[in-house]
Amino acid sequence: MAQVIKRTAKSGKISYLIRVSNGYGLDGKQKKLSMTWEPPSGMTEKRAEKEAQRQALAFEERISSGTANDGRIRLKEFSERWMMEYVEKQLKKKTAHGYRQCLPRILDALGHIRLCDLKTGHINTFYANLQEDGINAHTGGKLAVNSVLAHHRCLSSMLSKAVKWGYISYNPAANAELPRQQAQEAPYLDEKEARSLLEHLQNEPIKYRAAITFDLLAGLRRGELLGMSWNAVDFENQTVAIQRTLNYTPEDGTYFDTPKNATSKRPLKVSRLALDLLGQLKHWQEEQAHRLGSAWYNPDNLVFTNDYGGPIHPDTLTKWFTRFCRDSGFRQVHIHSLRHTCASLMIADGTPLVVVSRRLGHAQVSTTANIYSHVIASADEKAAQIGDRFADVVPAKPVKKRERTIA
Repeated sequence: MAQVIKRTAKSGKISYLIRVSNGYGLDGKQKKLSMTWEPPSGMTEKRAEKEAQRQALAFEERISSGTANDGRIRLKEFSERWMMEYVEKQLKKKTAHGYRQCLPRILDALGHIRLCDLKTGHINTFYANLQEDGINAHTGGKLAVNSVLAHHRCLSSMLSKAVKWGYISYNPAANAELPRQQAQEAPYLDEKEARSLLEHLQNEPIKYRAAITFDLLAGLRRGELLGMSWNAVDFENQTVAIQRTLNYTPEDGTYFDTPKNATSKRPLKVSRLALDLLGQLKHWQEEQAHRLGSAWYNPDNLVFTNDYGGPIHPDTLTKWFTRFCRDSGFRQVHIHSLRHTCASLMIADGTPLVVVSRRLGHAQVSTTANIYSHVIASADEKAAQIGDRFADVVPAKPVKKRERTIA
């Protein structure tokens, strides 16, 4: 039978230590597994004691069925199992790479703590430390908010899996204090700027001109753009099928993967202008193949290639576009701004938000609404002026006030 011990800290916070027998070792000594459960704030003592008993029963059942694990394992040791059995097997390579980048800081600060002893307070202290000057080795300053949140996603994912695998009963990162992310408008070009950018592109190499122009016209993610295959281009029906992405991590080099989410894998209707551009690019590739002979190699039938038929490295396209904007005198925008520009122009033109969301491959329309709220507000203001078109038919006449009579 489980043993439940109520503990009260100096601060007055209550927790319950639950111990359960797990048979006997070879030395004849009884083996016990333990876990700590903390009642959420606001729960009455009577309810907490009842819930502690329920937690104890559930813990005992997990041990009996062999699904309970020992929460005394240190975070560092658990992270190795989490990486090997979950991250590397089930997550996308890019996500795994991001987690690998965050792990050193997490384990330096918290790796020595046992899972059963890891509290929200430890995590809050760690996040606060990330926001102190000097923590960023590159700038000498603090980590950016997005970087702190990336560390939180990594740690929370790890601890959620620890809960699922029976090491601990709750995720201490779930209620951690996170830095507030300032609302920022997605950087995009207005129609005049977009037109100017396209004009400046006309004298650039077609391998870059075609990629940048098509991205602005179609609003793809960088990986979706560079992963496009000629097999997915239907010139007759004016469609392109987004079926894969081209990505890069230092561990894997360039590689193909599935799109970001289920809705990202989508058919996309494109303009005749966009297809004409692809036709020019295909003609250039055929000329290159004829000129280079066996030196031309495009086994993946890629739409956007380097001079020899190979994939364009994602960072190469980004750096080229950054240089192009600087040399052409454009305000500094990044390559993802082309996607934002396409979306913003669609919304400004009155395209229904659900259509914009579907074309962008967002999982939910609310994602589109949140990212482009500023553009939607401008479009709403413009829509409100439609009524003024009828001013000649319904003239606005001032209402005369009645004169008050004094009896």
